[in-house]
Amino acid sequence: MRPKRDVNAQFAAIIGVHKFCGQRTASSPQRHERDTETQSDDTEKFSILCAASASSVFLWRGIKLYSTANLSHSIDTDRIGGAKNLSLMLQEITEQPAALERTIREERAKVARLGAFLKERDIDLIVLVARGSSDNAALFGRYLLEITTGIPVALAAPSVHTLYGAQLKLRRALVIGVSQSGEGEDINRVLENSRAGGAYTVGITNESASSMVGVVDETLLMHGGRERSVAATKTYTGQLMHFYMLAEALADAGVKLGYERIPEYAAHALELRSAVEEIIERYVFMENCVVVGRGLIYANAYEMALKLMETCYVVAERFSSADFLHGPLAIVERHFPIMAFAPPGPTLGGVKELLGRLRELRADTLVITSNTEVAQMSTRAISLPGEISEVLSLIPYIIPAQLFAALLADAKGLNPDAPRSLAKVTRTL
Repeated sequence: MRPKRDVNAQFAAIIGVHKFCGQRTASSPQRHERDTETQSDDTEKFSILCAASASSVFLWRGIKLYSTANLSHSIDTDRIGGAKNLSLMLQEITEQPAALERTIREERAKVARLGAFLKERDIDLIVLVARGSSDNAALFGRYLLEITTGIPVALAAPSVHTLYGAQLKLRRALVIGVSQSGEGEDINRVLENSRAGGAYTVGITNESASSMVGVVDETLLMHGGRERSVAATKTYTGQLMHFYMLAEALADAGVKLGYERIPEYAAHALELRSAVEEIIERYVFMENCVVVGRGLIYANAYEMALKLMETCYVVAERFSSADFLHGPLAIVERHFPIMAFAPPGPTLGGVKELLGRLRELRADTLVITSNTEVAQMSTRAISLPGEISEVLSLIPYIIPAQLFAALLADAKGLNPDAPRSLAKVTRTL
């Protein structure tokens, strides 16, 4: 355990409150009289920033991904020293543009052949089976595959197979298992049972020698290299990339999604690190929050919430921006933190409506968006280029969220690479 200062006690002594940004306390006139701006100023006065002195710069195709010069580490006093102390999670976040490019180069021809074969098989159902971050990627796969192919897509309930022993009739189905390690026993059991029930099975994994490879008809590999941090980053985006390629391969002839541009979008998204660092101190004392999104980007709301829970120990609920208005809105009080994804497209109007209501409630909103109006409606915004369409937004929009979680964990004095109670491979049945 790395040494930490008793920052909660110091903070309370300086500004006279015991909790900040999402942590519930008993109501008091003093607390309600404080506005957002005053709390922000007090936090900035309290912040302890330690600048590293290393000067390495890392490039991808001429784009600066990150520099170890002037790295800021807040509160934690023993991670100062430059690149050698960069967390594995942060390193793997920066590897994503190159990993995505390799995955496209190595797998697109195989995926195209698979798509042609599956069209001849005339499948009428797609079932996706996954856990954790892979399940979040599968949620995106469901939206994208249904929108582009018209084929109904379901997310499997592994317990139906592993605990209840049901035998499903899947003769015209495609069942896709998604697992970074390929060793999830419940995922592989579902794939085995589905194959026995007549389904054609595909595995998406990062490990070519995994158990999953031995139980499926076809394997699609991510080419990001071994992921060492417990928190999945490059495997999540690698799985998203496979869903892009598969959706295009299964769509009608001539449909092009333009996913080839995503590695460059991802590289530019990494340049937002300094913008994320500027706001991290605001959230050091956050214990609760809500993350919202809708439609294609709904999966990112789940993924950001998971990253905050596993690396920062923040209780992060996730909702569709539409569902949040149907009851959960009642939990919002002044300064309650809400994170939102707001790409262009048909879901943007609903996000604006929600932000207007949250503004009335004086919630603390942080929005990842390319829309100027949405940014102005928010307490804080992380802005991406407007050229990124909704369909291509998943990967460039999740990168600042990944950076936020990794940097917030560091600011809290936590190790994002080895969260308590967790292991890289989780085995359940």
